[in-house]
Amino acid sequence: MEIPDNKKIDILLHLLSERYTASHRMRERSLNFAIWILGFGIAMIWMLLSEISLTFSQRIILTIFAVIIGCLTKKFLNSIEVGFDRNRNVMIKIEEVLRCYESNIYCNSPLFPQEYKNLDRKETSHFISLYLWLWTTVGMVMTLIWLEPLLKIVKQVVCKGGG
Repeated sequence: MEIPDNKKIDILLHLLSERYTASHRMRERSLNFAIWILGFGIAMIWMLLSEISLTFSQRIILTIFAVIIGCLTKKFLNSIEVGFDRNRNVMIKIEEVLRCYESNIYCNSPLFPQEYKNLDRKETSHFISLYLWLWTTVGMVMTLIWLEPLLKIVKQVVCKGGG
């Protein structure tokens, strides 16, 4: 089947629009999931900061649970990130075909800066931020699990010192 040139542009624009929408949805889904997991972690932290006392076996079980939740969350977010990166590659290819990175095509300067094509740019990645939140929360939960007796002593000293 032969596709006329003017239809090819329409097809590319439609595909690019779909890719942009998919990209936004993947970011939103990963953020919503991470917020839910972080809320769960904060609830665990709140529980650990209350007046409960854990036995050694309870500490081990809670630690294993926190590690499993952290690893499963990382795996889930990573699968979204892989799809996000593949989608981004398709978007860049379509943008290149539409010559969005070239000067004097649509205006005097390129529509998009060359940095937008940088596929290795991870230091400001949405997913890196989510992983940092995740591992900080998991680390905090595990710290509170194992430092609970120390926190109770500190709390007693602070309460006695203030009264």
